[in-house]
Amino acid sequence: MKYSGKDPWYFGDYLGGLPGNNYSLLLNCVIVFLLAQIALSTEPSLDTFEGNFYLDFALNIIELFFIADYIGKISNSWSSLCYSFSGLIRSFLQKSALIDLVIVLILVTDIFPNDSFVVIGIYIVKSLLSIYFSGFQRVLKRVQFILTDSPGYTFFPLILLSVVTYVMAFCIYLIERDFDSEHFGSIIRALWFSIVTSTTIGYGDITPSTTLGKFVAIGFGIVGIICVALLTANILESNSRFNALEESSDS
Repeated sequence: MKYSGKDPWYFGDYLGGLPGNNYSLLLNCVIVFLLAQIALSTEPSLDTFEGNFYLDFALNIIELFFIADYIGKISNSWSSLCYSFSGLIRSFLQKSALIDLVIVLILVTDIFPNDSFVVIGIYIVKSLLSIYFSGFQRVLKRVQFILTDSPGYTFFPLILLSVVTYVMAFCIYLIERDFDSEHFGSIIRALWFSIVTSTTIGYGDITPSTTLGKFVAIGFGIVGIICVALLTANILESNSRFNALEESSDS
């Protein structure tokens, strides 16, 4: 992928060129707008004439944006290939261009209702593709590096947290099973309380009734905090290694 630093409103292309800064920001705003539209379209109280009018209008604007995005990327790709006929064919036949074309055709032909699983799924796929082929490419490369550079070391605290969660569920099961069999009658049932406690979420919907059970929950909660802190530290360390590699490659 190549990042275009020349024009902040550059559409990007299907030959590896990423959009400019301003266009990437606009694209991200449209994606947020789209996700909001999808969420609002599922709200029963908005199923009125006025509500449907504004939601359909918003959806039409988003569709026009995606069509313009597709045409703009095709034009930029063709421009990079000196406006030759073979270059135009090559631009249309790029894998990402074909995917965008199929998505745009499905969206504008109204084969499926706007609130159908297919259309909503296509919009989400389009949003993910738009994010991938944007300035977020740099962020995604950073995430990929963190996930793949040394996963055994980076995510060891996550494995430790999983073991701690299971051990906690086992202990709570032994302590609380005779007092609250509905929530702690098996290790499987106790896992919900164990997960929300060791990950420090702490919904509070289920609590142990015995004093020993409460002390055990506190102890495992502290261990869970330590595991989360170690995971965060390891991710930050991987991020620092990525920054160092980027600096060395740029110099």
